[in-house]
Amino acid sequence: MKEFTLYVTHRLKDYKLKATVEYESNQIMRIRVLGTKRSLLLENNYPLLKNTNSKKGIQWKIREGHFDVKDEHDSRLLMRIFELLEYNLKK
Repeated sequence: MKEFTLYVTHRLKDYKLKATVEYESNQIMRIRVLGTKRSLLLENNYPLLKNTNSKKGIQWKIREGHFDVKDEHDSRLLMRIFELLEYNLKK
């Protein structure tokens, strides 16, 4: 099982998140991202894109958990989590 440690900054505070691949098939991958109080189950289509050598971008969905996007700082945090996960997946 793949595990990653993600370091993100949100509103001038540093956070350490743990990400674990919970499920992977030829088409989708589900990754659980754990914070101190919350968790998100994120799904992407990276295995499908990788298997077909597609140049399209990875599509992300939140399958479980709740992420409040109140302003641009919150949306930047979510985008940063996606970027870090993509970087770790492609390594």
